[in-house]
Amino acid sequence: MIDHLTKSIHIIFLFYAGYLAYDHQILQETRLLDATSQFDANKVKLTRVERDLKEVKTFEENLEQSKKRVQEVVEKIETIQRQLPSEIKDAQVNGTLEEFSKTLKIINPTPVPKEEINHKFYISKDYNFDAEGTYLQFLIFFEKLENLALNGRILNVKYVRLQTNKNADPRSRFQILNLSTTLEAYKYNTDFDMRKL
Repeated sequence: MIDHLTKSIHIIFLFYAGYLAYDHQILQETRLLDATSQFDANKVKLTRVERDLKEVKTFEENLEQSKKRVQEVVEKIETIQRQLPSEIKDAQVNGTLEEFSKTLKIINPTPVPKEEINHKFYISKDYNFDAEGTYLQFLIFFEKLENLALNGRILNVKYVRLQTNKNADPRSRFQILNLSTTLEAYKYNTDFDMRKL
């Protein structure tokens, strides 16, 4: 029996070696599987981090662009604010309207100034203007207002109403109309600081 055992011992060692090799193979496959799953998980995390980093960079770029745009707007508003006069002179506006009326022979011009309204970085003031004249006279009057704006003095037309004058001769070649309009003058607000926006 010992003889038989001695003859087959190399087979037992061979089986044992095969068992150890198999066990080692299973252990290596388990480690490889764990490493692969860890690699996949890390790859997903890396992709997520790269996406988040890209979003942060995009946000930073947009933030810088937004800051530049806001700065440009502030500078443009300050430029416009400086182009507006520092005060609204009723006598000057009324004189301009009466001069236009006199030049165009518009009848009964009556400019009436209203209260100033504060709009933060600028202040506006309305002027109600009533007069009598022809359609052509009023058309030229508004053209003169437009030319005035081109030369730096802004008088915005907020409201216009033209009605037939009931006292005018209906047989006249040119129909006489009553004009009611509201003009708006502007000045910059010296107390307002654009940096506080």
